[in-house]
Amino acid sequence: MDREFHQDDLSWDALKELGNIGTGNAMNALYALSGHFVDIDYPRLRLIKYQNIFEILETAEVLQTGIMVGLFGDARGVFLFMLDEQFTGALLDQALGEAARNLLELDELEQSYLCELGNMMCGAYIQALSQMTGMLFDVSVPSLCVDMGGAILSTSLFPFLKESDDILLIENGFHMNDRSYFGRILFLPERISLETVLDKLGV
Repeated sequence: MDREFHQDDLSWDALKELGNIGTGNAMNALYALSGHFVDIDYPRLRLIKYQNIFEILETAEVLQTGIMVGLFGDARGVFLFMLDEQFTGALLDQALGEAARNLLELDELEQSYLCELGNMMCGAYIQALSQMTGMLFDVSVPSLCVDMGGAILSTSLFPFLKESDDILLIENGFHMNDRSYFGRILFLPERISLETVLDKLGV
């Protein structure tokens, strides 16, 4: 069953702490990568089923950038950072200078920057999970895909559905240069890994 966590849930404190630590890590990582301050709202966390994700995200026919990082060690699964065309362009402009860009024809430097960005964003929450649970994680080299949101979700997450269809969805608001953007991190763990993580978080 899909579940959104509220302040009256017993699990709220643990998830709030995960959100606080992860967001703080993400802000520091973005500053270290870009040299610019990016303000990030406290994230909204939801536990959802894969079959409901297209209805919830409403990104199936919207061009998106997806950066995927595999998770290994005490828990296994995949993290996927998704951001839309406007947010992707704004981040590239801020880091590499303004230019007319076609996201479907990114050069090597632009692809490398986005991979590192996704690696840092996913790593921010992986680090928070490790800190709160005492679990040790390794991560894969990030991979990049620019496509319609539905295609990214299908190709990135479908191979892992044989293990679990539960997804931890982390939704963030980002603010930079007087503009606001929206990004999402999806964590699809193996079922036993999700149970272990949530148990250690007290959820």
